[in-house]
Amino acid sequence: MSRSPAYRLHRILYNLSNLPRFDAVKRWRGRHYSALMRSAGQALNVDAGVKIFNPGNVAVGDNCFIGAGTRLYAWNERITIGNDVMIAADVLMITRNHGHDRLDIPMTRQGYSNAPIVIEDDVWIGFRAVILAGVTIGSGSIVGSCAVVTKDVPAYSVVGGVPARVIRSRVNGDR
Repeated sequence: MSRSPAYRLHRILYNLSNLPRFDAVKRWRGRHYSALMRSAGQALNVDAGVKIFNPGNVAVGDNCFIGAGTRLYAWNERITIGNDVMIAADVLMITRNHGHDRLDIPMTRQGYSNAPIVIEDDVWIGFRAVILAGVTIGSGSIVGSCAVVTKDVPAYSVVGGVPARVIRSRVNGDR
């Protein structure tokens, strides 16, 4: 099966951007997004396929990495990401939730609730994690792969599961 020239070019650029010597491409994407965001620190690296909806509501600190395919939905509230944060591939953050409290009208007509997301300094968010509206992830925490974070995460905690719960503390290796 023959592929179109545009598809072939896309595949070449995608493959090149994943080579270690092409970290400059990730830095270039970081500068591109930095110009659109509310604020962005130094050395933002953005991998291929990242989508930021309403980047004017996103603030990112210094030395951050956003992995391939990650989606940040900053609707009517802000997403604030601190310094030295690593966000793996396919992570989802969304600041909006559907209303569902009333039983007398369909959920499609109940509107939305919005709440900010705050990721503090030195946080690692694992592959395909989901961070929902109103969550604050404390400094030095680790969010496990595929975790769904619905509540605040204390500083220096390791969380995982659906919904995410504290697995252990990073302080003195406590469990």
